[in-house]
Amino acid sequence: MNTFANSLKAEIARVARKELKAELDALRKTNASQRSDIAALKRDVRALQSRLLVAERVAKKTAAVVLPVAEPPTQPASRSPVGRLGSFNHRAFAEFRDGLGITQVEMGRLVHASSLSVWKWEAGKAQPRAAALLRIQAAMKLGKRAALAKARPAG
Repeated sequence: MNTFANSLKAEIARVARKELKAELDALRKTNASQRSDIAALKRDVRALQSRLLVAERVAKKTAAVVLPVAEPPTQPASRSPVGRLGSFNHRAFAEFRDGLGITQVEMGRLVHASSLSVWKWEAGKAQPRAAALLRIQAAMKLGKRAALAKARPAG
């Protein structure tokens, strides 16, 4: 009986090991897959963090270049759409264009921008970038005849 009991125990242990091996193989495969996924996610996080740092540096540089937009609420609109500190007054810009008697398309040609940009600037829905502010200032320094000549090309 001792031999029968020993062989039964051995058979039960062998079947248990066989069952466990199949389960453990599946767990190992899943574990390896998850580890590689985690490693890929860590690489993605590192790449995104480095892109974020670059974007923050660029934002700091452009924040130093782009001047704050300020419009005094109690004072009337100044004659110039571009203020002393680079602020932009959309009402004065619209008055400047009306004073020249040109369309938004022509104003866009004068300041090298699209007519949609000119419309958004006049409506106060967008602010011109630093380069556009410089072009607007340059256009304002032109006389009316020179501005009209540039806005309305001969043709």
